[in-house]
Amino acid sequence: MEMDKSDIKIFVSRRIDLDSVTIDNPLFVPVRCGAVYDEDKSSPYFGDDTGDNISSKRITFSELTVQYWAWKNVKADWYGLCHYRRYISFSEKKYKTGAHGLVVAPILNEKNMRRYNLLDEQQMRREIEQYDIIMPCGAPVANIILPHGRAQTVGELWAAHDGFFFYKDIINHMFSLIDELTPEYSDSAKEYFLSSNHYGYNCYIMRRELFEQLCNFQFPIIEEMAKEMDGSNDLKQYPRAIAYVGEMLFGVFLYHIKKSKKYKAKERQIVIFEETKKLDGLMNNVKCYLVHVINRVVWKASLYLFPLGSKRREKWKNYYNLLLRKN
Repeated sequence: MEMDKSDIKIFVSRRIDLDSVTIDNPLFVPVRCGAVYDEDKSSPYFGDDTGDNISSKRITFSELTVQYWAWKNVKADWYGLCHYRRYISFSEKKYKTGAHGLVVAPILNEKNMRRYNLLDEQQMRREIEQYDIIMPCGAPVANIILPHGRAQTVGELWAAHDGFFFYKDIINHMFSLIDELTPEYSDSAKEYFLSSNHYGYNCYIMRRELFEQLCNFQFPIIEEMAKEMDGSNDLKQYPRAIAYVGEMLFGVFLYHIKKSKKYKAKERQIVIFEETKKLDGLMNNVKCYLVHVINRVVWKASLYLFPLGSKRREKWKNYYNLLLRKN
């Protein structure tokens, strides 16, 4: 019976400068993101710098270097991607989400792994094998906190990050490359950017067929954009701009797949863990929970003192971001 098991690999993009906790479940495959820069040659984890790879592009492509490595070098029946902090929850319980549509957990430890059912290989297998794709729940745009006020559509959400993550002209550039390189996605891209649910964070599990489609859609566009922007001041100022375009394309792809109604999809919550380092001792764990509670209280107080969309909030954010840039 063991030989009949589907080959499911959920690649977890790891930072090379952080000793994150790993989940004791064979479905998860930790991979060092940007491993070409890793000075520690004794790591027990795979690196994205072997075979056909773009490991050296980690700064601009982020976790997509791990996705590319998996695409070009690993054979599986189902491919997944998670992040050292972000995982798909397999819990049957629905949890309250934060301002970005994510479930916020204080620490990645065994207790929380069990809470979000990340240790039960058999249960995860049963669900994954029922679907063509496990994807993030759509996050209502109107609930997402933005650098400036509120948004009603996905397009407005991304445009609100102009001058923070990228210059918004990059969005029009992305649309022109979709029209040129993958026109079969053009209508879905326009519709998705006018819709009210955001699909992001590059977390998923999907059959090989869909994974191939995703990679053949994303990478020609972001690689062409990276080539055109190479050495530009825009990319020097916002080195992760290309990665954000990759996330926009991920949302377009999910919208396109749902729209086609050809595939069986399951939406699940994404959990973000605030602390993923290995912690020793009860006091360090208690400290993490206290910091988590304090952060929640401060965040709620800030919403009361500086309401979303208010001039007071915008003035404070401008001042705060000015301080960050000076430092």
